[in-house]
Amino acid sequence: MPNRPHRVLVPLLAIAALACSHGKPAGRTGWVAPAAGGPGQLSRREANAASRELAEEARTVLRGEGELLWKRYTQSEGALPASVADAHRDLFSPQALAAVSQARDAADGDDRRALELLHAWIAPLSVARIAGAEVEALERARAGLAFAAPGDPTATRGERDLDRLLTDEPSAKKRAAIAEAEAKAAAAVAPLVLARDAAEAKAMADLGLPAFGGVVEEQLGSTPAQLAALAEQTLVATERVAARAVAVTAQQNLGLTADRVRRADLPGMLRTASADAGFPAGRGWQSAQAALRALGADPEGAHSPRILLDAAPSPAKGLRPLALLVDPPSDVRLSFQPAGGADQQRALLHEAARAVGGALTEAPRWELAQLGDGSAAEGVAQLFEQLAGDPLWLRATTPLRGEMLDELVHASAARRLLSARRAAALVLFEVRRREQPNTAESTAALYRGLLQRATLALYSDHDAGRWPLETDPWLRAAVTLRAALLAAALEQQLAALAPPSSATPDKSAAAPRATRRAWQPTCS
Repeated sequence: MPNRPHRVLVPLLAIAALACSHGKPAGRTGWVAPAAGGPGQLSRREANAASRELAEEARTVLRGEGELLWKRYTQSEGALPASVADAHRDLFSPQALAAVSQARDAADGDDRRALELLHAWIAPLSVARIAGAEVEALERARAGLAFAAPGDPTATRGERDLDRLLTDEPSAKKRAAIAEAEAKAAAAVAPLVLARDAAEAKAMADLGLPAFGGVVEEQLGSTPAQLAALAEQTLVATERVAARAVAVTAQQNLGLTADRVRRADLPGMLRTASADAGFPAGRGWQSAQAALRALGADPEGAHSPRILLDAAPSPAKGLRPLALLVDPPSDVRLSFQPAGGADQQRALLHEAARAVGGALTEAPRWELAQLGDGSAAEGVAQLFEQLAGDPLWLRATTPLRGEMLDELVHASAARRLLSARRAAALVLFEVRRREQPNTAESTAALYRGLLQRATLALYSDHDAGRWPLETDPWLRAAVTLRAALLAAALEQQLAALAPPSSATPDKSAAAPRATRRAWQPTCS
């Protein structure tokens, strides 16, 4: 990786473990909610003892979920990870929340921060349990959503098929028909979203939690208004460069001018399949490992953090790489198929960075390593992933040259920009839909306007109706947004530390440089 001060990244990989870490099924642990009198009668000593037992119970749940997720991912068998929590219902009771809250308020330093994270982890799960009927009805509808692609005799396609169908379909007319069929199926889910929202609002009140804004602030450390302002600033700061990126990529990959790009065209516009030959099967891990080795963080080295690697080819295993932080730093796992292609390389770089970061984590309490929103670690993983769109790295590690390299670099830059802009739009969508009449019609109009603005693609009336698939009551899109901004800020700092390149610049390097400039107002 010439002319890149990548060793600076070694401490960055250890910033934090991702919030989506999971972790050996077990029975009930020792803490049981008080039967009467309420948690308000707990003494300080009792609250501290209860919080310690609750913390260990939470850790048991996370370990159990991790074991089940690993088994399902690598073997396609076993119970659902969410089933682990069923044996720990007291962990999600009002009494548990109150006990953790009482202990938190009396603590300081690392103990206070750990209890803040524990409370923030328990709270949304407690809400989901009280609103269980409405939450489960919505999740079943989303999981069972089915539509028919052109030529299908029946509606057997699911949401997971959509991107592949739109990417592979060469006909713009058929792409539009596929997108319309999916959007029509999604629109039918709207009443279930409204019912879920109402049930969760009631659950927050029953648990003595603040309303949406207060819960979000506890989860993310920022108010919805602050997150909305960040999202708006991101859209403004990246508007011009995103327009240029879409114009170039739409012409290259679809033969379309930017004003003719529709929602159905976006997956095909961002495809990188033409470069797949530059990433042969079995080489992806070698390339990722070489990049990690350059950082001094070889996951298979004698002096590196231990990571359980599963690289065996298996038809039962998921195609996309998976880093699983079961109990960091002692139990971190990475599974992947030895497949090829640009998408696989990008995903493997991302997950490898997550795994190494988790294995390098050092914290005085497990909560500090495993809980939290995870945006810092995700930002580092995104930065590492972007090697797969960096012209210098591509020239050093692949045979790609000329027009094919140029197209991959531009598509990667466009993908990165639109991902961040889309996350910004979804943050604004979730905040603003709570400030207006809670109807399907008004929500669809809001969704359409924001997603059109973010992706620079045309959204039809039917496209607007797919908003129920994108509601996000805990604002997870804010994590994606923050991670993208952190990755861009780190990239700027690394670029400033890099020595001047003696290489002759070519047009394939223009997109990443333009992307870095676009982030500057947002990250300053």
